Amino acid sequence: MGSFGKSISSTLFFCIGILIIKPRFAIRTYEENPKLSQHLEQCHAKVTKRCAIEISNSIYNNNTPSEYCCQKHITTGKACNDDFIKLFMSRLPKEKVTFVVATGDQIWNHCVAIVVVALIASTLSILP
Repeated sequence: MGSFGKSISSTLFFCIGILIIKPRFAIRTYEENPKLSQHLEQCHAKVTKRCAIEISNSIYNNNTPSEYCCQKHITTGKACNDDFIKLFMSRLPKEKVTFVVATGDQIWNHCVAIVVVALIASTLSILP
């Protein structure tokens, strides 16, 4: 992994660790925007620790998340995805922000596709 990957991974684990270990960090991080902080805490409550890390790694290391974690990720909603990306972006150098935003959108779209395919497959399996 290059220095870019190490830098992003370090930032990622710092942010996720803080959200998991100390969820109130979001309030201190966004004191000027308490609604956003509250929203991030509500989003975090919908995702398992394992899936939060897996989705974040997928965004920063160009991995593919599991179907299970994609389902968890989609249940948080697009607004949660976008707000978590904003949180991570606040910890990255400006030149890496575009990559993170684009990859975050790709992962979101990938997860939507996985969930849709799973729903279609389950519907077809119950049809006569």
